[in-house]
Amino acid sequence: MNVYDEIISMRKNGMMQKEIACGLSITRDKVRYVLKKANLENFLFKKTCAQCDTDFETTGSHAKFCSKRCRGKYNKANNGYQQVCKNCKNTFVKYKEQGFCNKKCQLEYFSSHKKLKEYVPVPKKKYNCIVCRNEYKTTSSVARFCSYECEYAHKVSLKTKYDKKCRECGKHFTTTRSKGKYCSNECGSKFSGRKKEALRRKRISSNGDVHWDISIERLMKRDKAVCYLCNELVLTNLDTNHDYYPSIEHVKPIARGGTHTWDNVKLAHRKCNYEKGTVLL
Repeated sequence: MNVYDEIISMRKNGMMQKEIACGLSITRDKVRYVLKKANLENFLFKKTCAQCDTDFETTGSHAKFCSKRCRGKYNKANNGYQQVCKNCKNTFVKYKEQGFCNKKCQLEYFSSHKKLKEYVPVPKKKYNCIVCRNEYKTTSSVARFCSYECEYAHKVSLKTKYDKKCRECGKHFTTTRSKGKYCSNECGSKFSGRKKEALRRKRISSNGDVHWDISIERLMKRDKAVCYLCNELVLTNLDTNHDYYPSIEHVKPIARGGTHTWDNVKLAHRKCNYEKGTVLL
């Protein structure tokens, strides 16, 4: 008898695929291939019901009952079997084998028999900081600095330094940025402000005549401190960046070819001036 016939005969005797593979010392894939080719992959086993003693066919090799009703009747009549709890030593009845009567006993048993490891603190070692040379204690064997400040100072010292001349104040300074142009943020903001003002004046001059004597104080007197957009009073006792602080508004915007002359400027709140933008009214 070859392996093919042995697999089929063992399957018809009610053996599972795993049992056939172990008995013949072959792989389960080969057993599955032979059974699929012989249409015995879903083989029906002939069983006798343990409750009503009737014969039935099923795909499960461990089935004992022909229906759920028979299984319920059998369990109701037999009530399982008696077992002894490992924790409280009381007897209980269950259908399945288990060592504890409930979950509470199971947790108590494992918590009492669990071996807790003793906490052994890692001893701290003494090191000297490579920056400030102060002595410090730590559990890390790789630590080289006593604080984050020393670590940052060490990283800065490793960077290349450049000697620069400030474009605003003319002072010489050292920096780690190769494209640094200013010695401080104040000098940078001053330079950018002057550059913007120069570009604004250049644009104003390109549009035509310019009246350089225009100021907010003179506009306040001429327009009687009233915003021409919302017809409300302009407040001068506020911060210069406040929404209701006075500003010079160009009726025809500079971006649209307007001129910086008395007939083209009026008084307006900063907020109203910003909301109007470059719109022609």
